[in-house]
Amino acid sequence: MKAPDPLFVTYWLGYANQKMIIEELPNGIDVINLFLINLDPQKTLQHLYLTSNGMTWASILAGVRIQQNRGVKVLASIISSPNPQISWNTIADPAAFAADVYDLVVNTWKLDGIDIDPEMGGDIPNDTFIEVVWQLSKYFGPRSKTGKTMSYVTYQYYADEQLLKQCNALFDYVALMGYFWDLETMISQFELYAGLVSSKKLLFGVQPGHHQATSLAEAVQLTKWQPDNGVKGGMMLFNINIDKDFHYTNGLIKMLKSRELTS
Repeated sequence: MKAPDPLFVTYWLGYANQKMIIEELPNGIDVINLFLINLDPQKTLQHLYLTSNGMTWASILAGVRIQQNRGVKVLASIISSPNPQISWNTIADPAAFAADVYDLVVNTWKLDGIDIDPEMGGDIPNDTFIEVVWQLSKYFGPRSKTGKTMSYVTYQYYADEQLLKQCNALFDYVALMGYFWDLETMISQFELYAGLVSSKKLLFGVQPGHHQATSLAEAVQLTKWQPDNGVKGGMMLFNINIDKDFHYTNGLIKMLKSRELTS
């Protein structure tokens, strides 16, 4: 069986750099995550932080349509922070929440799925969070049969182990976000998580720039690297807004999509 083509996923931070509009992101990206969409106790989800630096939601969605027409999937990356009133662990009605998320993300915003960011200020995912994921899997991810993506990002194995043990089959892929790890730790963490999530569904996460950054040389090494017992799922790049000339991004895409790695 032919190995699946490796994914290149990136996070676009609408509040970070208004000069970088979605429609100008380079070719070769498979998934763009809109970062960030907040859980909201009254409206299920809201995008106030994403649009907090002057870019309108309408202009963002216009750029999304252009990328979707190019074949790129665009997901809502959902996180509980910075809203202290609600977290993944405290959603009162997971079934109603999941239905509302689908209606908003797919029917209203016309996006291609969701990315779950579990960061909750140190709290570990509880049974409520796990139930939320199972309810969301009716609408998103492989179990749903809707064609809508559901992904998960993680970097704290002790926190996410139980959720991933019970829910890993519900995600299209899982991405690691230990951008600050050195090369050896990146690989050892990948191998650790591959025990829960098959390597072909697991992505390395990297970040350009200065703070918690991954050097381009190290990112290229990770792009080339494959596990002994198979292939990795691909690469995730957080905060493409930092990469103003797309030198870092294009270098990884070229390497990832090369015939040597996909043949």
